[in-house]
Amino acid sequence: MERDIKTHDKAWNLLDEKGLTLGEKMMVRSAFVEWSGYKDENPFIERTYKKGEIEYYHSTHDLIKHFMFKTKEEVVLANAIYLNMNEMCGNNEFRDMFKYTCRIIGLSSDWS
Repeated sequence: MERDIKTHDKAWNLLDEKGLTLGEKMMVRSAFVEWSGYKDENPFIERTYKKGEIEYYHSTHDLIKHFMFKTKEEVVLANAIYLNMNEMCGNNEFRDMFKYTCRIIGLSSDWS
């Protein structure tokens, strides 16, 4: 995290050196965020690739990081369920809740 802050500060100072106003610097920053697609990205999601194609998605949360999901929507749902679970719940409780939720919302999944 410290490295990211240093990189950010270095970039921000470069914009200062070029004489950009605060509004102009914010516009540059917003343009890069929007261009990169990061603004619309869901956090805590990683992808595993095989031959340049996404093979599966998985969460970065420790309790559920070993579960594989075929679609981005599945892992988004998994992360939402995880974040709303009691801290005392384990893998089995998560798996049951995920399967049940998929069935209720009609999500066609290998999990349901």
